Amino acid sequence: MRTGEDILDLIGNTPLLRLRNIEKQHGVEAEIWAKLEFYNPSGSLKDRIYREMITRAIERGDLRPGMEILEVSTGNAGIACTFVGTHLGYRVTIVMPEGMSEERKQLIKAFGGNLVFTPGAESDVDLSLRKAEEMMRQNPGKYWFPNQFTNPDNIQAHIKTTGPEIWEQTKGKVGAFVMSQGSGGTVSGVGKFLKEKNPSVKIYTVEPSEAPIISEGKWGSHKIEGIGDGFIPRNLDLGICDGVVTTTSDESIAMARQLARLEGIFGGISSGCNVAAAVKVAKKHPSLRKIVTLICDSGNRYLSTELYGEGKKTTVPEREHPLDEYTKTIREKHLPRLEIIR
Repeated sequence: MRTGEDILDLIGNTPLLRLRNIEKQHGVEAEIWAKLEFYNPSGSLKDRIYREMITRAIERGDLRPGMEILEVSTGNAGIACTFVGTHLGYRVTIVMPEGMSEERKQLIKAFGGNLVFTPGAESDVDLSLRKAEEMMRQNPGKYWFPNQFTNPDNIQAHIKTTGPEIWEQTKGKVGAFVMSQGSGGTVSGVGKFLKEKNPSVKIYTVEPSEAPIISEGKWGSHKIEGIGDGFIPRNLDLGICDGVVTTTSDESIAMARQLARLEGIFGGISSGCNVAAAVKVAKKHPSLRKIVTLICDSGNRYLSTELYGEGKKTTVPEREHPLDEYTKTIREKHLPRLEIIR
């Protein structure tokens, strides 16, 4: 049982659960294990990175008393940033696409955050980033911008906590780590730690089939909140990845529902995406034996979405969405050696 003098002390050390019923349902020989990140205080794995990013920024003097934290998020990062930031005494403003779930918006408000909306949904995070940059230009010195997509402390949080926890919980017998990429920090941090412990561990990043930026160089809209933002973030180290797995929004939703009914795990859409991808890896490579993934958050954040409700109506802006130069360069560099599993 975890105890702490402060709520931030309770971040991390989440349980790891074998998904025996999912294994049986899908006829896989390898073991699939899921780390239940909704046990973190604000309800998602993002608590880990905002504790690290914000506390390190305070120590360095980058975040000073009187400044306001400004972050871009599609939901979980915004909730965690607001939770940690307000707890440490800072005002927090989150810029996010207007099409994200109502529950995510309400949780940010509940923790005391302010919201600024931009057009679109999951694949339109670039518009939110532009808005945040505009706000900082108009108010020099007012904001500290953690920027989960580029901040190296994001990766360090997982090198320090998530990676070691997985290694200890599996007794060093993990064969593969499978994780969808939003900011890229989890894939990179956990992957780096596990590869240093055992270079033969396979690392797979996961992207939506409708927005296969890495595997096909294509942008598109999808329903998997928290991943597939339309670009390759600088915090995603494709150099430590062995492959890319694609899953459709429908596959992800179906698996999230199966997790609730078969395993008693009430997870979100990206959690369904992760487990669906882990099943694909298990079928392709049964010799990996023990495959680990994450349940990123709780299904409570998706009751108004197609996952557990009637779904939401989102207007996707009609616009050109060319890949940025960094995305094109990194993709072309790493794609030839990456295994693609669909």
